[in-house]
Amino acid sequence: MADNKYNVTVLQTPASESVINAFAKLFKIDVQKAQKILEKPSFIIKKYVDKATAEKVHKLICAMGINCNLEEAFSQPDNDLPTIKEVTAPVDVKPLLDITQPTITPLHQEQQVDLSLVAQPKVKPPEPEPEFKPEFNPDAKAIKDVNPDHFCPDCGTIRAGTDSICNHCGYDPDKEKRNNTKKKLIIAIIVIAALAIASGVSYPIYQQYAKRIKIEEDLKLAFNVRNTVSDFILRTNFWPNQNIDAGLEKSISNQSLKSVMVGDNAIITVIIRGQVIDGEDQTLILTPNTLKGRIVWNCRSGTLSQEYRPKICQSQGIAE
Repeated sequence: MADNKYNVTVLQTPASESVINAFAKLFKIDVQKAQKILEKPSFIIKKYVDKATAEKVHKLICAMGINCNLEEAFSQPDNDLPTIKEVTAPVDVKPLLDITQPTITPLHQEQQVDLSLVAQPKVKPPEPEPEFKPEFNPDAKAIKDVNPDHFCPDCGTIRAGTDSICNHCGYDPDKEKRNNTKKKLIIAIIVIAALAIASGVSYPIYQQYAKRIKIEEDLKLAFNVRNTVSDFILRTNFWPNQNIDAGLEKSISNQSLKSVMVGDNAIITVIIRGQVIDGEDQTLILTPNTLKGRIVWNCRSGTLSQEYRPKICQSQGIAE
């Protein structure tokens, strides 16, 4: 049995100039022919050769990065066929026509194929027309005669007008405006409600804070009376029982304090007006004591609420 024969087929491969040159050098052909071979879908570069030769050629072609197939050949190559001698017919010889058959005029002129085995001069194939590629101009306007507002905001389809319903996706500008109006109204209601709640919570707190600051400011008058009484006791060693004993005015008051009065054993009673604290009159009592030769005061007594008392009368029991 004869050894199997193989064909080496080159497949279409985009190749660089260096690969094309190496391919042409390997098979001793010109560069243009090598390029055309690589541009074809397939081309048998070695036909009906033994396995060792086929594998060697296949390995060299693949090493260049060119797609290549190694296939077993099942028929004799064309060059084993007997040589056909060219027969030149006289120029004036015409083919016989059957007069019984109607003459048929072809719709197109068929291309004449030269079947002669004599080498013909190479005819350069026509160059392909360059592919048209439109240039992109970023500054150009796509459609100059269409108002941009006519495009549908959802799908981009051109509408008849800015207030028209989109036939493609059903976008309705009037419905969108109504929805936006409802959304804005809901947001406004939420904001107003939040402000109302915040005002309702913060206003009483602010009112109470303002009252406390006002009472603390006006209580300075009572503390000045306390200091005057302390100086009087240290100077005279006498504990006054009324304002006049300490050299004070008989009636002492201001906007928050209804009266500041010195009583028995120099105890000072401060009456805070009820209208200032939205209720009845309340009192703050300052009681003097001696400590290591000094006069100290206790201001924890009285009916004044803790929220309106000065810090010294809340956290400390004795004040100098």
